[in-house]
Amino acid sequence: MQKYSQILLFILSFNTLLNAQKGNDEIIAEVGPIKVTAEEFKKRYEFVPHVGRHIQGREERLKAETIYSIISEKLWALEAEELGFDTTAVMNYSFQAVEEMYLRDALYQKEIKSKLVKDPEKYTEARRRALVYLNTKFLLADDEEEINRIYNELQNGASFDSLLSIRGEAVLQKDGPFQIHFGQIEETVEDSVYSLEVGKFSTPIKSSDGWYIFKLISVTPETIKDDKDIQNIDKNVRQIVEAREENKVYQNYYKSFFPGRKVQTNGEIFWSFSGKVISALENRKKLSDVEDGKTVHLEAEDFNKIKDQFGQDSLELVFIDLEDDPVILEKFLYTFAFEGFYTASSDHDVIRGQLNARVRRFIEQELLAREANTKNVKNDPEVNSDINMWRDYYLASLYKQTLFDSSNVSDEALLNYYNEKRTSENLATQVNIIEIFTDSLEVVEKIFNEVEKEIDFKKIAQKYSNKRVQNAVIESGYFPVTSRGEIGRIAGSLNIGEVYGPIEKENQFVVFKVIDKKESKDTIPDSFDDIKAELKKQLKGENISKKMIENTVKLANKFGVKVNEKLLYNMNIKNYNMLVYRYMGFGGRLLAVPLTPTFIEWVEPWQRSQNDLP
Repeated sequence: MQKYSQILLFILSFNTLLNAQKGNDEIIAEVGPIKVTAEEFKKRYEFVPHVGRHIQGREERLKAETIYSIISEKLWALEAEELGFDTTAVMNYSFQAVEEMYLRDALYQKEIKSKLVKDPEKYTEARRRALVYLNTKFLLADDEEEINRIYNELQNGASFDSLLSIRGEAVLQKDGPFQIHFGQIEETVEDSVYSLEVGKFSTPIKSSDGWYIFKLISVTPETIKDDKDIQNIDKNVRQIVEAREENKVYQNYYKSFFPGRKVQTNGEIFWSFSGKVISALENRKKLSDVEDGKTVHLEAEDFNKIKDQFGQDSLELVFIDLEDDPVILEKFLYTFAFEGFYTASSDHDVIRGQLNARVRRFIEQELLAREANTKNVKNDPEVNSDINMWRDYYLASLYKQTLFDSSNVSDEALLNYYNEKRTSENLATQVNIIEIFTDSLEVVEKIFNEVEKEIDFKKIAQKYSNKRVQNAVIESGYFPVTSRGEIGRIAGSLNIGEVYGPIEKENQFVVFKVIDKKESKDTIPDSFDDIKAELKKQLKGENISKKMIENTVKLANKFGVKVNEKLLYNMNIKNYNMLVYRYMGFGGRLLAVPLTPTFIEWVEPWQRSQNDLP
C-alpha cells in the first residue's frame, strides 16, 4: 500500500462535530486584551490536520504548537489593528464577506432552526415507509392537459401497461418496475404513492420534472439483519423528516421575506463586468490549456485583473441600488472573488446568465445580512467569538504580508551570503517534492480522494495543479528545508512518501508529497550570476523567518502573553485528523476554522527574553 501521511482529509459538516462538543469558556491563553477560550482552542486543534498526530506521546507537543501558533496570530492581529490595517479594503470587503456569512447563519438559526416543530406522528409514518420498497410503474407527461387525458383513459378502462408500452417513458422501465424508497422522491409525490393499494394507480401528481401517474405493482420489505440496521434506519428517518420540515420553514420564510423589496442594478456596469469576466475566462482557458467543454476556474490573479481594469473611480460607482445603503461595485467584486467563479460553457449568453444569477444571489445575501444586523444576532457570544476569530486571522495575514514586503535583499548582503555558502562545510537537509497548487478546496478534496485510492501522486498533480503557479513545475527538485518557508519546514519533518496539506500560500492551497530527502552540502557554482536569483530567494526566506521571530518576540513583550498550561495539557482532545467545512444557513460554506500555519520558533527566544527581564 502506498504510504501517505496519517493526515487524511475529510470534508465534513462542522455542525455534526460541534454538536458532539461541549462549550467551554475557560481561558486557556491571554494575549494582551484578547482571551483565547478553551472552546476556540479545541476547534482549532481538532478541525485541522497535524503532522505526527498519530504518534503516541506527541499530543502534548502538538497542543503547545497549536496554542503558541494561535498566540502568534493574535499578536500580529493586535499590531495590525494599531497600524490601522482594520480599515483596508481587504478588511472592509473580504473579511466582511466572512462576517456576513456568520450573521446570515445566525439569522437562519433564529428564523428557521428555532421554529422547527417535531411531530411524533410524522416520525411514525416515515418509519413505516422506510421499512418497505414500493415497486411501481409510471406514466409521465409534460403538461397537465396531457396527463388528464391519460388519466381519463385509465378511468374508462384502458390498460396501464398498454398505454405505457407506446410511450417514451417505457424505455426507463424496460428492466423492471421503478422502485421507490422513503426519502428518495419529493414528499408530495411520496405521499400519493405510499397511499396506494397494490394494483391501483394514482391521480395525476405534479412534480418538478412533469406530471406523473404511478401504479403500485408490489411491496418488498426492507432487509433487516440486526439492531445496527434498525438504528441506521431510525437515524435516516430522523434526518429526512427534519430536513423536509426545515425546508418547509425555509421556503415560507423566503417567500415572505423577499417580495416587495425595491432593488435596481446598474445594467451598464453589469455589461462591462460580464465582458471582463468572459475575457478573463477565455484567457484562463488558454493559459491553463483547458479543453472545450471542461470547467474553467478563474484564479486570484484573474479577479485582481478584473478589478484593476475598472479603475478606482468606477469601483466606487453604485452597482446595486438597495434601499438606504447602495452597494458599490468594489464590494460586489471582492465578494465575487471571495466565492470564486467557474463555468464549463463558452457561450457568452450562458455565462452572462450565470453571472446574472450570481448578482441575484448577492442581493439576496446582502438583504439577509442586513436583516441579521437589525436582529442583533452578532450579540450572541458564539457568533461574536467566531467572527472575532476570523477577524484576527485576516488582520494577522495583513501584518505578515508587511514582513514579506519589507524583507528586501541588497546586492552587498547577497554577495556576502554567496561567499559564506561557498566556504561552509555544514551539511543541510534537502528535500524533493511533488506539489499541487489550487485555489479551490473542492479540488483539494478530489486530490485526497485520489490519494486514498492510491493513484500515482504525479498523475494527480498533472491533473489538478494550477499550471500558472511555479512556472508549471510539478516536481520541485532538491531544495534546502530552510527555504520555501512553511513548505520547506514541514517537508523537512515528513518521511519519504508522505503527503501533506493543504497549506494556504499566496491565495492558493498547496498539497505536496515528499519523494526524497538527503543530507548534503550545497554545491555553489563559481559564477555568482548563475545562482544569484536562487540565492536571493533563499536569503529573503531566511530574512523573513528571522524577522517573524524577532517581531513576534517584541510583540509578545509589548502586549503580554499568558498560557494556562495546566488547562492546556489536561484538556481532553479528540484526534479527528480532518479538515472540516462549516455549512452556513442561507447558503455558503467555509472552513470551520482558519488554516493557521504552525509557528513556534519565536517561543524559546521570547521565554529567554522573559528570563532576562529584571
